[in-house]
Amino acid sequence: MRVTWGEPNVKWCEATLCAWVNEPANAWSNLAYLAVALGCAWRWRVTSSRAMGHFAWTTLLVGALSFAFHATNNFATQLLDFVGMYVLAFLLVALNLHRLGWLPRERVGAVHTGLTVGCTLLVPVMRLAGVPYQLVVLGAVLVIVGTEVRLSRRKEPRESYRDFWLAVGLMAAAAACSVADVTRVWCDPDNHWMQGHAAWHVLSALALLFTARHHAGLEAQAVAPS
Repeated sequence: MRVTWGEPNVKWCEATLCAWVNEPANAWSNLAYLAVALGCAWRWRVTSSRAMGHFAWTTLLVGALSFAFHATNNFATQLLDFVGMYVLAFLLVALNLHRLGWLPRERVGAVHTGLTVGCTLLVPVMRLAGVPYQLVVLGAVLVIVGTEVRLSRRKEPRESYRDFWLAVGLMAAAAACSVADVTRVWCDPDNHWMQGHAAWHVLSALALLFTARHHAGLEAQAVAPS
């Protein structure tokens, strides 16, 4: 007997198979996050960069939980998928608030945990209300971009934002692919090699790589002798 945990609030284009991995393209494309996580872990080992260490484990978590969701396609694993995204997104939110001087360093962990737990608990409420909980992730991304833009306008320290803007461009392309998938503009349900949402995974993983490089660069500048 198959145990059901309820349907997710979105059905991506890829046809759901009766197999251990329900959506092969959408599931296996999460290996892109694993590749980025391993790259960040290697850089962390070589340079001892805390930023690379943060991105190594958070990106690995995002990929693992997203794989679990697309392999099983139910609400319980979709909730876990959002936990992974919240952990990563709200870590960046908390760190940026600290960089702006709005949040003391010792409060970063508490704010990160509070936002992650609070928004996870909010998902079932939004589900009952019929509100797309994807909006929380969108809001977090807008806060991250907005705070980075504010920080980029500061003259001191002079920071390179090339990697950040590359990440924004990749994330925009990723979002376009995912929207094309869910709206069926790009849709071939029987293609289990490439889907719009699978492209989202690959492009957003690359965006995280450049975001990691951006934060590692900021960290290196902060410790460099003046």
